[in-house]
Formats: sequence, C-alpha cells, structure tokens
Amino acid sequence: MITVQCKPCGQQGELDRKALVKQFGASMRFVDLRRRMAMGCDKMHCPDGQDRCGTGFPCLLEAALVFEPQKPT
Repeated sequence: MITVQCKPCGQQGELDRKALVKQFGASMRFVDLRRRMAMGCDKMHCPDGQDRCGTGFPCLLEAALVFEPQKPT
C-alpha cells in the first residue's frame, strides 16, 4: 500500500500499488502520480504560479528513514 496525504486539506488515504501499476504502468513517476492525485486542488495552481498543494507520500519518507546504506568495504 502507498499512503497519500495532504496536510493543508486534511485528506489522506491508501493506494494499492499493484492497482496503480496496472492503471498507469510501472514507469509512472511519483511526481506525476502526485499531480494526478491532486487534480482539482485549488492550491496546485495558484494565481502567482506557485504550487502550494501539500499532497505527498509519507510512506516514502518512512522508507527512507529506515534505509541504511551499506558501508564500502
């Protein structure tokens, strides 16, 4: 499962990884998936051109925190 949430909007949910691959293909990048998940968000396209949408994938941050690179030998 891939967690997705938007802190400013208070929305959150889980996406099935296999279903996403089936729907969008294995080459779908998370930046593109984020844009699809946030479609219609008023904060995505502000009048000043800034993207203030808070949609993200907390599971990716959690995975990076437990990742420990191997030390070179």
